[in-house]
Amino acid sequence: DLRTLRTALAVFGKGCLAASFNCVFLYTGELYPTVIRQTGMGLANTMARLGSITAPLVKMTDEVFPALPFIIYGAAPVVSGLVAIFLPETRNTALPE
Repeated sequence: DLRTLRTALAVFGKGCLAASFNCVFLYTGELYPTVIRQTGMGLANTMARLGSITAPLVKMTDEVFPALPFIIYGAAPVVSGLVAIFLPETRNTALPE
C-alpha cells in the first residue's frame, strides 16, 4: 500500500531532519576553533533559517513535476542525515583553539 510507504518515508525523513538540525547546533560548536566559533554558529543558524524560508517554495515545484515536492522533501533530510554519519568523532578530544 502506497499510503503506508508514504507515511513510513515521512516519519523516516522527519527523524533525519531532526537529527541533522541537532547536529548543526550541537556539533558545529565543537568543530570550529574558539576564535571563529560564534561566526560558524551564526552561519549554521543562518543556513538553517534560509532552509526554513525556502521550504514553502518547494510546494510550487509541483507545477513542473507533480511528484517533485515529495522527492525534495524526502531526499533532502535523508541525504543530510546520511552525511552526518561521516562527521568525525569528537568525544574525549580537545576542542580546537
